[in-house]
Amino acid sequence: MEYPRDIKNRRKKRIQSLLEEPAEAGAAAPALFTLPEKAPSFREWGTNAEKDFTSTPEPDPELVWKQQRSSWEDEGGGGPRFGASFIRRTVASLLVFGAVWGIFAAREPWALKSQFFITDALSNDMDFAAVQVWYEEHFNGAPSFIPIFGGREEPAEKVTAAHELTPPLAGSIARPFAASLNGIEIIPSADSSDSVTVKSVDTGRVLSVSKEAQGGIRITVRHTGDITAEYGHLSGTRLAVDDWVQSGDPVGWLQGTEDAQVPLLFFAIMKDKSYIDPAEVVSFD
Repeated sequence: MEYPRDIKNRRKKRIQSLLEEPAEAGAAAPALFTLPEKAPSFREWGTNAEKDFTSTPEPDPELVWKQQRSSWEDEGGGGPRFGASFIRRTVASLLVFGAVWGIFAAREPWALKSQFFITDALSNDMDFAAVQVWYEEHFNGAPSFIPIFGGREEPAEKVTAAHELTPPLAGSIARPFAASLNGIEIIPSADSSDSVTVKSVDTGRVLSVSKEAQGGIRITVRHTGDITAEYGHLSGTRLAVDDWVQSGDPVGWLQGTEDAQVPLLFFAIMKDKSYIDPAEVVSFD
């Protein structure tokens, strides 16, 4: 069997001829790769490799913004200019002032609620203690970075009592709140004249003017701070429903009877739809 041996010899001769061809042609074997003499930096890559970037430093973006800010603040571009913003704020302020003035000038029923809300908001200070308590209940601590909380370490306490009201007249309590649980009766001072003026304890609006079963007049006034006061046993008044009174304004008067009995004033305060002791919020002699 000479056939496999011939195939093996031909394969050996073919491999030998492939190895001897470069030497005969005088060509050297190509190198797989060559290293450049100088490794290019990232600045030399691209089409403009010959440009020297080190000679032109990058400009400061804040300086460029300051120099070109005026050209950027055009219509539809940057923020509004000072003049246009000032005019818009002035017009808005005038509109708000005119709306508030119109509400207080109107005597319609729809304007009374707005008048009372505005008066209440401008008359009472914001209860920062209650805000701090709310923060502590919902966020486990009040934010110390807000200046109104003062950064004090003592715990905040809820404030339940309203601000102190002025007494309706100079006198003393003749019948305490515990006797009826709906109000007190006040006897005027000994040096008072026969006609005693009863004054409003706070700013408010008259809700009703009615006759009592004993013949006196009772006036109900809705004051600020969700307080409603009742002035009873009055001999006369000049107020009508929806009239506004300020603190210290006359509500009515007490007149002595023919048998020289000392007149008594019935005074009651309701808060959150329940009567409270007026002596807790009003200082009597």
